[in-house]
Amino acid sequence: MTLDENKNLTLTEAELACVKKANLQASPSNAALFLSNYLKSGGLREGVEADHDAKFYAECILAYRRKSYEVK
Repeated sequence: MTLDENKNLTLTEAELACVKKANLQASPSNAALFLSNYLKSGGLREGVEADHDAKFYAECILAYRRKSYEVK
């Protein structure tokens, strides 16, 4: 999962499924915490290149909600 300077999200099919689950949370900050915890708890830990803060995950959720993402 990467987010470029233009706030475009690039993710895998598995990461997309996680983001879709997290997106069910009402606010981007709650969704970011859900996504962060899910990835760290074994969901896709091996796919996470570096530990990110909650702001990164909130930006990912916002990019998803804007439909500004690409699946690779």
